[in-house]
Amino acid sequence: MKIKTVISILLLLFIVVSVVYMLAKEIRSPTESSDSERNLQPVVKSNEQALKLMDSKVVLYYFHGTARCPTCRKFESYSNEALQQAFTENLNNGRLEWKIINVDEPGNQHYVSDYQLYSKSIVIAKIQDGEQLAWKNLNRIWELVRNKDVFIKYIQDEVGTYLETD
Repeated sequence: MKIKTVISILLLLFIVVSVVYMLAKEIRSPTESSDSERNLQPVVKSNEQALKLMDSKVVLYYFHGTARCPTCRKFESYSNEALQQAFTENLNNGRLEWKIINVDEPGNQHYVSDYQLYSKSIVIAKIQDGEQLAWKNLNRIWELVRNKDVFIKYIQDEVGTYLETD
């Protein structure tokens, strides 16, 4: 009888701790930047610049789910590093946007069908006058993730190509 009581108490404690942890995580989310909110946003300095930003831009998306493995975190980290190394000016002037999106969050599921996603993905898109003209799933990330330098060059080459077509 005592063993059953001890096990019951331990199970209840586990459940309570799990619920408290989940609630704390949810409460903390709005005050901290979540993965989907960590976008580098340009600072618009004038109406002329704002109009130019609306004309044409390139968006690099990193799509992930809630559960993330070390490889998936490398995709985000390496891509961010690639952009910061080569495209800081484009990020700052709004010609390039970096968006990290959790497809498991409400409202983001449409990306799965929009970009035919089947796993964690990096997608580059060309936007002209608010309409998407072209996009490409950078599916070589899976084969290149073991070599950081090659991965970074791949991202920079693809982004550079899309920026050049402006």
